[in-house]
Amino acid sequence: MGGIMAPKDIMTNTHAKSILNTMNSLRKSNTLCDVTLKVEQKDFPAHRIVLAACSDYFCAMFTSELSEKGKPYVDIQGLTASTMEILLDFVYTETVHVTVENVQELLPAACLLQLKGVKQACCEFLESQLDPSNCLGIRDFAETHSCVDLMQAAEVFSQKHFPEVVQHEEFILLSQGEVEKLIKCDEIQVDSEEPVFEAVINWVKHAKKEREESLPNLLQYVRMPLLTPRYITDVIDAEPFIRCSLQCRDLVDEAKKFHLRPELRSQMQGPRTRARLGANEVLLVVGGFGSQQSPIDVVEKYDPKTQQWSFLPSITRKRRYVASVSLHDRVYVIGGYDGRSRLSSVECLDYTAEEDGVWYSVAPMNVRRGLAGATTLGGRLGAQGGVAMLWGWIGAQTP
Repeated sequence: MGGIMAPKDIMTNTHAKSILNTMNSLRKSNTLCDVTLKVEQKDFPAHRIVLAACSDYFCAMFTSELSEKGKPYVDIQGLTASTMEILLDFVYTETVHVTVENVQELLPAACLLQLKGVKQACCEFLESQLDPSNCLGIRDFAETHSCVDLMQAAEVFSQKHFPEVVQHEEFILLSQGEVEKLIKCDEIQVDSEEPVFEAVINWVKHAKKEREESLPNLLQYVRMPLLTPRYITDVIDAEPFIRCSLQCRDLVDEAKKFHLRPELRSQMQGPRTRARLGANEVLLVVGGFGSQQSPIDVVEKYDPKTQQWSFLPSITRKRRYVASVSLHDRVYVIGGYDGRSRLSSVECLDYTAEEDGVWYSVAPMNVRRGLAGATTLGGRLGAQGGVAMLWGWIGAQTP
């Protein structure tokens, strides 16, 4: 060879896997095994070095002064033989088959024997199975076994799907403290407080005698001032449980006062008048002017749930001094100034669509105006003021 080659370390990616496969074959033929695990009267031959390398539980058992250190047989309590077989297969193959049928036994056993890979696999499986009918139970199961990520995922799921979750048996069977914890949470996602109120009433009705006394304590976490006056008078006032409790009626009176005396609302601010962070609401910023006072067409959306800004499709015409209003999950941009003249045109966008929509034109106003005021009433849009100081109605139907 023409020259001296520098030494080079060469790594392969098959060595570790080959060793594991060989050791697994040795285990299955009970060759070179130096310990036998006994579970439910069934023997599982194994190699101490493999168990100790994979599990802190076995490492401590075989390297400390515990009585099991030198024993040829070790009794393992707290799991079934079928579960032990799955766990040993994982130790020697890095593969675990998690199913709906075995996960409730597998996760506690993995925690007991400190097999982190199995625990992680079980948590990922349970997270993939989250459903309104089981998320509360999975959350408790995760908390019992200190699975923090799974517990948080189940909690977020229960908040996101609150109206569906409260329809299932897991919710109805919760303790008062657990119901309280759920309904007082700012992050539950509801379009209104109606499903929160109904969930409390249904929970109480499930066991009237035992739970009726809990109603006033739970009702204080329902944000009744945020309900519509019609719902308060037609539904809540008619509920017999409410009519029979002075404490409940006081909470209803507070909600009525909030609507009847708007000038007092600033003095009534508190947990019951604060909108939930999980509400399906977003903030839109439309148009305006950028550098050198030039009108712009940029539209941005702020989502309180994620605390992030994102872009929506731009309006079709640059404009500043616009009026805007939201109605039926659509936003309307009204009038304004495009740098040359005031505008009568009106644009509309469905901002709840999963895919980006487009702005489209609806009927223009009769008067060109900028700096107008806008509002909604009876399913229609109103534009007021601006240059002409005239009032006009705009049809809000989608063309």
